Amino acid sequence: MAAVAQRFAALATSDPVAACTLLAPRTVQRLEDDAGKCALGLRDAQTPAPGGVRTVTVAIDSAQVVLAGQTVFLARFDSGWLVTAAGCTRESSDDAVPYQCSVAGD
Repeated sequence: MAAVAQRFAALATSDPVAACTLLAPRTVQRLEDDAGKCALGLRDAQTPAPGGVRTVTVAIDSAQVVLAGQTVFLARFDSGWLVTAAGCTRESSDDAVPYQCSVAGD
């Protein structure tokens, strides 16, 4: 799943159409609802540039990949790991403070 997070982060800025294929269905739907097309929504979201993997946390069918500059959340689907939220940052190290994500399904 770390490879999916890194690939998504790289493609989000260079090839948003390809990056959309790595997104979970509800995340694609949200971008399409907001921008008309997934790729346009990704372009508008301006996710951070890709960075190296710092930590990976897996809990059954969900994962959190902390990259340099952003956190990416994923879920396991029949087709494999897909990104549910990206471009996520938190203003505090307090776990009670929620992440703010530039790309998210819900």
